[in-house]
Amino acid sequence: MAEKDIAEKVLMSHADVLADCVNALIYGGERRLSAGDLRLAPTESFYQGKGRTRNQFCDRSFFRTQEGVIKAQYIMENETYLRRRLALRKASYQGGAYREQLDSKEPVYPVVSIVLDWMGKRSRIPLSLHQLIERDGVFPEEASLVDDAKLTIYHMRRLSKKVRAGFTSDMGFVVDYLNEGSLESRREQRIVHIEELCEMMRAVTGDSRFTEQVDELLERRGKGEELRMCEYLDMLEARGQERGEKIGQERGEKIGQKCGEDRLARLISNLLREEKYHEIEEASKNRGRRQELYRLYGI
Repeated sequence: MAEKDIAEKVLMSHADVLADCVNALIYGGERRLSAGDLRLAPTESFYQGKGRTRNQFCDRSFFRTQEGVIKAQYIMENETYLRRRLALRKASYQGGAYREQLDSKEPVYPVVSIVLDWMGKRSRIPLSLHQLIERDGVFPEEASLVDDAKLTIYHMRRLSKKVRAGFTSDMGFVVDYLNEGSLESRREQRIVHIEELCEMMRAVTGDSRFTEQVDELLERRGKGEELRMCEYLDMLEARGQERGEKIGQERGEKIGQKCGEDRLARLISNLLREEKYHEIEEASKNRGRRQELYRLYGI
């Protein structure tokens, strides 16, 4: 979980990716923010707790500026587990940001807070401060006197095609893969942040192929090549074929020796010819699936 969280933060440390996330998720794909509008804001704020001053950190915080003047602040949290009291965290982050403006003579600017959920599991956490305190038994009349803090959560593994179409940065590769299991629709899109993208793809999928090609990609970029997703996909496919053949050969030999079956060798030969590398792995691990394939190929 920590590794995934770090990978998300690294990719979104780039202003173009931050602006793209806000534009795609909040503004329906309209290009309201650009990388040049943004500058980093403090991620640390302070509060009084248990007799002493404590600090807290949000994941990402940045200002939208215009001619050097702050016009808005955005706070972005990456979550791999949605906690029940998340509304309190939002209120504390926003409260700290507004407190910073209390003694300032500059115009007051809004503080926008959003949560990116990367796990995609269904959750029934309270989606506002009112819901939270009402579930804990507070009278509705008392709750009505409290300023509400509503959570804005985007489930990154359950984004619609329309929302995902609004991404134009490297984050578009990530959300398309998480929701479709494919990168084909972005074959012609240019890759900007190679290392950060590869690390995040490995973190969210668990597939090491995404980082095995980094050195070659960086070498090609160093030669002045513009890298597009189609070249990356070709490299992944070649790596997958190599791995599939190796797995098929190793597991085929092992199971064949153990069971004394030449049927498996014939089955693997058919699957290799048809480039069904995933089926090779399934056949080597799953006896039921292996029998189904035997019948399918008449072996």
